Amino acid sequence: DYINMHGTGTKLNDSMESKAIAAVFGKSADPSAGVAVSTTKPVTGHTLGAAAALELAVCWAALVENYGKTCDNIKLPLQVWDGIQDEELPALNIVDSKNPSGSADSLKVCLSNSFAFGGANACLAIGLAH
Repeated sequence: DYINMHGTGTKLNDSMESKAIAAVFGKSADPSAGVAVSTTKPVTGHTLGAAAALELAVCWAALVENYGKTCDNIKLPLQVWDGIQDEELPALNIVDSKNPSGSADSLKVCLSNSFAFGGANACLAIGLAH
């Protein structure tokens, strides 16, 4: 229902991550039809070894805060960005001030992407039973 992208802001990492999300979760002419995504790095900075734990905590907080809510009541971590889509990357359903719920109907599962130095990569899915 929601992906907290690792979102390092580097060309290669962001390209790889956005292409992987589009390949796994599908892409369409209407990005708002896709899974809701944002990265919290513009707010937290890159906390190096703590990044994965912090991003997972954001996912957990999103699940707890949105438990039992639907559509217009869902609030997800907002993407802080200039709003300009990189045309070389797939258009994703970015959660921002114009789209605070990411068009999610409900929030049952979150995915946290973590891509570390040296190639240690992990994606962790968590959810709450409703």
